[in-house]
Amino acid sequence: AIADFDSAIKLNRKNAVAHYNRGVAYYDKGEYDRAIQDYDRAIRLNPKLATAHAHRGLAYAKKGEKQRAITDYRKALELNPSHELARNKLKALGETP
Repeated sequence: AIADFDSAIKLNRKNAVAHYNRGVAYYDKGEYDRAIQDYDRAIRLNPKLATAHAHRGLAYAKKGEKQRAITDYRKALELNPSHELARNKLKALGETP
């Protein structure tokens, strides 16, 4: 999957969704820093991409960076108040969504 997203990004470096999806693939491999880099790019290209914020929060949580995760979950909910992943992760951390 990563190679496919690499190809998509080469065709259009401004494709926020391709960066986000490659980030998901890196996350699934346990490569959290690389996932965060791709989520960062996706967010720079499309700051309103709530899912990228939420998934970057997942990666930060895996790295033990709880406050950064909370910040991203909150941003995802600000952008999309019905974002269930962000809401559930905040609750699991003992935070009020």
